[in-house]
Amino acid sequence: MTQIFNYLPIDSVSIGEQSVKEIADLIGNRRGQGAIIITSRSVSKISFFKRLVESLPESEVFSGITQHSPIEEIKKIVDEIKEKQVDFIISVGGGSVIDSTKVVRSILNPNIPQVAIPTTLSAAEFSHIAGYSEGGEKRGIRDKRLVPKYIFLDPNATIETPDTLWRSTGIRAIDHAVESTIGNGFTDIRVNLSEISVDKMMENLEGSGTDKRQECQIASWYSYFDVYDSEMGYSHKIGKIIGARWGIPHGITSCISLPEMLRYYSERPSIGLSRLAISITGEKDGRKAVNALADGIEEFIGDLGLTKKLSDYGIKEEDLEFIMGKVGQNDQRFKEHLRNML
Repeated sequence: MTQIFNYLPIDSVSIGEQSVKEIADLIGNRRGQGAIIITSRSVSKISFFKRLVESLPESEVFSGITQHSPIEEIKKIVDEIKEKQVDFIISVGGGSVIDSTKVVRSILNPNIPQVAIPTTLSAAEFSHIAGYSEGGEKRGIRDKRLVPKYIFLDPNATIETPDTLWRSTGIRAIDHAVESTIGNGFTDIRVNLSEISVDKMMENLEGSGTDKRQECQIASWYSYFDVYDSEMGYSHKIGKIIGARWGIPHGITSCISLPEMLRYYSERPSIGLSRLAISITGEKDGRKAVNALADGIEEFIGDLGLTKKLSDYGIKEEDLEFIMGKVGQNDQRFKEHLRNML
């Protein structure tokens, strides 16, 4: 049987400091006349962002994006720029900002080049998927053309990111790395890069220097390297539901769901997940290894001060049926694992 690996059309990933100058040079060399910058209110106040805007005096800034990318905010930006010449759209922020920019492009013209500068570890910049929320529901679009063309992993952009946000999105990246191994495809790519990603994240996420942050950014990239061919799993599905409906940040949803979903997977682990867990934990039996990986990640989440439960956000026992319905899972074993998240 023929297998196909899908490369996403990313032109370049720049790793290191000094991205402000490089972005200005990139846009200048391409003779861009209309540079739009999309960000959030909080990111618009950081020193890195101010330096970027100063380097692009012709640019126009839109700083109204909030958590989970509400469609109303996206449409407002579209309405304001649809009559303008837009040669580049620069997104500076976390997953909501980067995904919102993709949706803006999908409406205006998917071929407008996007420059992505992440301030968190959500890895949205490496994905062709754009998520947004509408009426308390998470929705999304998929299109290879929507992946950003130019990505700048500059640790200076992350220095003022709050610790809780930085670290919880690091757990989100671990969630990507783990769940990318559950499906079919090129197992070597998935398992090997996922193992490097998890190791790097666990070694560096508690640190605060630019060297540690850079390693975390690389770990985030590796966690989502095979995103086009990876369906992801229940931890991500649960995260989308509880995030949009109950306003839980993306990173925190993974802190809640990942360890318990790993325990659910351990009953019948996929080949890729078994390989990953065996390699990381040293356990020789796949089921035991996946359980040990769940315990290790849960302990790591606790060490970071990120232990959360569904009940912390007002989710009750009676809400579990709603979550299961949205996930499309009515297995009672699954419900027991959901109950353990309360």
